[in-house]
Amino acid sequence: MNRFEIVPFENEMVADAGRLLAQRHRRDRATLPDLPAGFEAPAAAAAAVSATLEQSGTTGVAAVRDSQLMGYMLGRPTIDTLWGRSAWVRPAGCATDPAETHDLVRSLYAALATPWVEQGIFFHFALMPLADRALLDAWYSLSFGIEQVQALQSLAAVDPAPPRAPASVEIRRAGPDDKEALRTMSSVIWRQHIGPPVWAIMLPEMVSEQEDGWAELVDEKDVTMFLAFVDGQVAGSQGYWPHETSDHDLLVPQDSATMSVAGTLPDYRGRGISTALSRAVLAAARAEGYPILETDWRSANLLAANFWQSQGYQPVAYRLVRRIDQRIAWARGR
Repeated sequence: MNRFEIVPFENEMVADAGRLLAQRHRRDRATLPDLPAGFEAPAAAAAAVSATLEQSGTTGVAAVRDSQLMGYMLGRPTIDTLWGRSAWVRPAGCATDPAETHDLVRSLYAALATPWVEQGIFFHFALMPLADRALLDAWYSLSFGIEQVQALQSLAAVDPAPPRAPASVEIRRAGPDDKEALRTMSSVIWRQHIGPPVWAIMLPEMVSEQEDGWAELVDEKDVTMFLAFVDGQVAGSQGYWPHETSDHDLLVPQDSATMSVAGTLPDYRGRGISTALSRAVLAAARAEGYPILETDWRSANLLAANFWQSQGYQPVAYRLVRRIDQRIAWARGR
């Protein structure tokens, strides 16, 4: 078979890219049926490709053989305080003909990322559905590894009855008087992350911002927060709010909710508090009519990875990351 040619992605390729993406999404949903169904239609998938392409700074490459599109990849550099100089490939930004080998993805990435490295962008991310093992293997072979897990929970089979809290534990919805309790809870996730085996950073200047953000959640009308107390002291929290979907979000269905700000303080773990909070959240979200809850966690956060899957959250996608040695900017031999 003839080799493909890598060329810049052009607007006139969007329809064919949508066809490839729709094919991939149909295969993904055969394994992960909670993914949004609409993107199985080529027109909807093409709209997702177009929306991705229209984001500021996005560039793309395509693999063509005999004038036929065999695959494409779109990515976008992002410069911010948290990630620094990074570049991202989103779920709608990569699809290939199912008959092609993983060499196609490798070649597309090599062409797309070359200008990033030349611009000093050494932090590369790819958010990919996990149903397609061949696609993941292609990214793994490019030195990408799993950093974050995104997961969905269908609420159709959730017990709607109010859960019973463990003995001596009070679980209730948070209100305006609970801001200080939420401030206390605001460090539960990042303190878990800075330790082994995650070792993720928490910038000192962001701590107060984090505290304020958690405290202000009780002022948001669309946010539902639950708190757990032991002898009047806050011990845990979980909350949810409407998920912000978009026309290029292939992972979370419309009208879903995001579960976040969750954790139990170390001194209170092992008492069933997190499970009781989770069941309260699931029952409340179902009662509000949400069909799906979405959440995510660091893959190296062993506590979170084990707990959320035990609560019925099914992983659907990985955030993959590659950190390139920045010395490549000058260390190229003689």
